[in-house]
Amino acid sequence: MENIELEKQELEFLVGEGYSFETIFLGKKRTWKIGKLSMGKMLRISKISIKIKVDEDALSNSDLSIQLPAQYEAVRDNASLLAEAVAVAVESKLPKWFLKWHFLNSLNSEEVMKFSLELLKFSNYQNFMTSTVLMNGNRPTKAMPIEKVV
Repeated sequence: MENIELEKQELEFLVGEGYSFETIFLGKKRTWKIGKLSMGKMLRISKISIKIKVDEDALSNSDLSIQLPAQYEAVRDNASLLAEAVAVAVESKLPKWFLKWHFLNSLNSEEVMKFSLELLKFSNYQNFMTSTVLMNGNRPTKAMPIEKVV
């Protein structure tokens, strides 16, 4: 039980600090930040995320003639969606279409991977799902009849 509490404290610390990364924006270095995500941002990011499609069978195929085209297709089909997700997540008053264009043309695959991992931490979908179950009105577990217990 102690480890779970430590993990929760670490997550709260990380989320409280936020995540930041830098790009060159209009010729100057600019720092972008994400913090705790509101339900509205989670909704917008989720709508983007469910559009992302990856052919996992082709990507894990040992035959390079199948694997390489699948990688290219994944980039072609998803790069714009990933840039859009970054644009939605960052805290900025700039238009999202402009941010999407900027991130599409300035982030590399390693930076997008790091951002994606951090975004998963900050979105905290587990707390959202727990809240959904609790507010649903249905019991998360069925009551066990007394006859079975005795």
